[in-house]
Amino acid sequence: MSAPTFPISLVKEVSAISAVAGVWTLTLSNVDGIIVGSKGSVGGFTNNQWNRPTLTVTTVNTTTKKITFSHANTTLAEVEQWAQFHLSVSWITLAELEAQLGYDFEGDDIAWADLQVLAANEYAFVARRNAGYEDHPGIVPGDKVKTGVIQYAQTLIRTRGAVDGFASFDQQSFAGVPGQSLGQIMSLLGVRRAQVG
Repeated sequence: MSAPTFPISLVKEVSAISAVAGVWTLTLSNVDGIIVGSKGSVGGFTNNQWNRPTLTVTTVNTTTKKITFSHANTTLAEVEQWAQFHLSVSWITLAELEAQLGYDFEGDDIAWADLQVLAANEYAFVARRNAGYEDHPGIVPGDKVKTGVIQYAQTLIRTRGAVDGFASFDQQSFAGVPGQSLGQIMSLLGVRRAQVG
């Protein structure tokens, strides 16, 4: 198996789709960075039933550039159609964020918290890519980066319902401003380093 081409693009073009007994196959422009167990989504098909907001990759064929995932019990002859596959970055999990917060999400909050984890993962990946790093979306590049992503996700969680953007009577700023530790997070991610001299 050959190494992926860096930088790894999170968005791949889909050229064909098929399904046999609920095992769906997508033909992609490339499979760089996709491994078995990768999370992703597919959208843009003219038939909305083929679009999936969440999926887990079950096989990857680097020769044919095909991936498979399971959903429902559908059979569909191969159809050439354009869509986009979006590869999710999986550097941290909801369980790791919950451990940091000391709180387990329940009910409708689980889906919202999952979205914050996805956003933090992707933000960190793109920030590091823009800074010149060549990272794999499925393998966190070290504990320091993992800590930064967890802290960024925690910041996203804590901004829910936070007051920010108008004058306050709190002269001492005891409440704190959401995102105030962004410099520390960026340092942990290894981007936007302070310049010396």
